[in-house]
Amino acid sequence: MQLTYAKVINFRALDKAEVRIDPKTTLIVGRNNSGKTSFVNLFEKFFGEDDTRFVLEDFSTCRIPDIEQALQIFAEAQGHAAAGDQETSEGLLTKAYDLVPAIRLELTIEYGEDDDLAPLADVILDLDDSCFTVKIEAVLEAARPQEFLKDFWTASQRQNFDPLKWLRKNFADYFSPVYRAVSPVDEKVTKEIKRSAAQAIISVKFVYAQTKVDDTPGDKARTLSKTFETYYKVKSGPDGRHQSVEQIEDALTAASLALDSSYESLFDPVFEDLRSFGVGTITPVEKPRIVSLMEGSGILRGSTRLQYPSGDGGFHLPEGHNGLGYSKLIFTILQMISFHQAYERAAPKPALQVLFIEEPEAHLHPQMQEVFIKNIQDFIKRKAPWTVQVVVTTHSSHIVASGGFHTVRYFDRSEPDGKVKDLSTFQAKVKATPHGDETLRFLHQYMVLHRCDMFFADKVILIEGTAERLLLPEMVRKCAEGLLHQYVSVIEVGDAYAVRFRELLEFLNVKTLVITDIDSIRPRDQKACPPGTDQAVTSNSTLKKWLPRESSISKLLAADPAAKEHGHVRVAYQVPEEDGGICARSFEDAFIIANAEILARDLRHLALKRAFLQEVGADPTTAEIEAGAFAIAKRLSKHKTDFAFDVMLLEGWSVPRYIAEGLQWLA
Repeated sequence: MQLTYAKVINFRALDKAEVRIDPKTTLIVGRNNSGKTSFVNLFEKFFGEDDTRFVLEDFSTCRIPDIEQALQIFAEAQGHAAAGDQETSEGLLTKAYDLVPAIRLELTIEYGEDDDLAPLADVILDLDDSCFTVKIEAVLEAARPQEFLKDFWTASQRQNFDPLKWLRKNFADYFSPVYRAVSPVDEKVTKEIKRSAAQAIISVKFVYAQTKVDDTPGDKARTLSKTFETYYKVKSGPDGRHQSVEQIEDALTAASLALDSSYESLFDPVFEDLRSFGVGTITPVEKPRIVSLMEGSGILRGSTRLQYPSGDGGFHLPEGHNGLGYSKLIFTILQMISFHQAYERAAPKPALQVLFIEEPEAHLHPQMQEVFIKNIQDFIKRKAPWTVQVVVTTHSSHIVASGGFHTVRYFDRSEPDGKVKDLSTFQAKVKATPHGDETLRFLHQYMVLHRCDMFFADKVILIEGTAERLLLPEMVRKCAEGLLHQYVSVIEVGDAYAVRFRELLEFLNVKTLVITDIDSIRPRDQKACPPGTDQAVTSNSTLKKWLPRESSISKLLAADPAAKEHGHVRVAYQVPEEDGGICARSFEDAFIIANAEILARDLRHLALKRAFLQEVGADPTTAEIEAGAFAIAKRLSKHKTDFAFDVMLLEGWSVPRYIAEGLQWLA
């Protein structure tokens, strides 16, 4: 039995989103404020242990105007009713009631013939023997929309009426959670169930990123100690007390009896004074008694500390001396153990268990992040037959790489309505294309070997080499300063692999700039040549297969900006710095042409000046450097990184035109 789909409607950033839940682990990724935390929070509000209250701001912002419009239509209906036009009034009232929004969480659960269906008995509403699906929905709605709108309208007649303040103040009086079973065969067939019945079907646990795990010095930090206290309470419950708990309680009872005798001896003089107070005038104060009541959880809470061995193991240090990453990992593991223990004690056991972990990468170093998901799965396997589905929200490229494409759900907020994209769909789509397996293998390897954070970026830049990567931050500052305030993922892909990212970037729908070289060659011998060479073609697969899908250099140089764009992707390759001028073949000669005057002036300061001297002499003019740029760049081909460092020492240099245009488009 497993949860397969969760559909969210009208909750915060999620106007309408459907998420397929993986049988084992689901990774929720996306940019900041894309709705990841909202998705988790809605489960907590409907299925968490605490009966969390909803507020007006939990509605998607686009739904608030619907309430105000419903009020206006209701007011119109009142006017028609007063005029005796009952038919029009009733039609308007129906329209007004329909506009009152509701927050929905619709869950689809699939089961097998061998599963225990007892927990699902109240929610199976179909008689189809071939149907192995049940649906339940949790809804926050106005149970009596007529009463809500009537009171809202009555309040609006007052002076100085503020509709939002009234809604905030009175929200909980009209909107409340309702749970229903829904037939998967006919959605009109529903049955209301209690919250407790819904929680008996799906049990949830939340491990949030902002836990009170800290590295307070000394012995002030006791977060983990308190977590062990919680575990003790679980194991000392009435159902299945652990043998060690019995031994602890016996020891505490013996200690308690000894303390009773000591307390009596210590406090007896005080009690005698109390008894003598008021003798002869009022009834003597009865002699009280102090007894020791020691409970295991109380001892843990007030008198127990978690310690770690020091380097030699002979001296123990308080938990506050432990690293944040290690403490966070232990805390998460303890929460999982607690969840498992709750499952073991439950009678009857819940049909499903879902564990939500928010941003586990907080304080974990990259290697620990990479194995985190695997360790969770290994833990669950060791606890068989316990089956639990894990949902992880993350900003970690390491966790995404270890999880694989099929587990990733990408929350895309690039469009106003937002979407949740299932990367298992992307995987299947790419797999069906020629060389699809090779593309997927490349992307997976790239994600494993490199910090690939395009899933979390506002924008993406693909570049070819080290020189561009080293100089890109300064180029952004010079010509597209707005990008400095956005999360831009820069991915170095070489000169032949940018096209491998095509399907993924188009699927993610993230705005992307591909900075590449025009790579002109002679068609007869496939050797590099200046772009101005007759009949020259490009060897660049990005330009031939992706954008602008041209091989001829003359057609590439004549392409208008629209031909270089498709959807959210634009390509930038070398163009003349001035119309009719010399065109470069690579980044190096493009930079040389764009900065010929500065290079002529400061040539003697360059560490790589020899490449210039061999082509244009010791005292070249600006025009001579421009004309010799292709040959100079050829000599620099094995020293591109050194050339980038040379550029960093130059003052007042300009960004090549093609890169400047691309960055300005991206900004």
